[in-house]
Amino acid sequence: MASNETDSTNISDKAGVEGIADRFVGFCDILGFSNRILSDFDGTLETYKAFANIFTDVPFPDVETTIYSDAILVTGESLGRVVCAIQNIWFLASANDMMVRGAVTRGRYWVERKGNHMLVASDALARAVKLERSVGIPAVVIADDIEISDKDWFCRFKNGLLQMAILHFRDRNIVNPFNFMWYRSAADRARKLMTASPAHKDKYLWFLALHEAVENDQALVPPAVLERFMQMGVVKRRTPEATPSQD
Repeated sequence: MASNETDSTNISDKAGVEGIADRFVGFCDILGFSNRILSDFDGTLETYKAFANIFTDVPFPDVETTIYSDAILVTGESLGRVVCAIQNIWFLASANDMMVRGAVTRGRYWVERKGNHMLVASDALARAVKLERSVGIPAVVIADDIEISDKDWFCRFKNGLLQMAILHFRDRNIVNPFNFMWYRSAADRARKLMTASPAHKDKYLWFLALHEAVENDQALVPPAVLERFMQMGVVKRRTPEATPSQD
């Protein structure tokens, strides 16, 4: 299961008289789930229950989740908490030979419960759904307008890539899909999925390229942040082929 070391990006609950609050909103789609549920309902239902158990049995402070079919909505006051929950979604999906696509945004969020009904209106959710649909790769993308602190990026040099909550790869900030428990098998699973679904080869090749970047210990932080760390002297500059190290 994923763990989250940093919780540096938080927003206070600014709920007004109408119950509107600022929230980080993650909208995730479990790729391959729909095909599984059509071809093997009973077996896929057990996997689905396991997804639900993650969020009912494991406490996630300040995070609320809504699960319906192959979509999972995660909302919270803390970017770190929301990302941590999504990392756990990634772990369970990958353990069952599925992948995740999604987006994390920030904005206004209104919810009201009336009996058996839950009413939700959110510009953040609308943007997350729109961004998720535009993502053509198996990744959960962090919206560009969400600021990620230097403290979170520096975790890469302090603790290593597999302890990072967010990675920067090919001009995108994404939720780190890897952890110590399944990283080694991730490439084999992606190749298996690519063989089974050659029409989506490019998506799996992107994922394999990300895996290779982690395997090669690339920096995977934004270039501007890396340059700033070097100028500050907190990271040493190495040869172009090597990854900068903590000073």
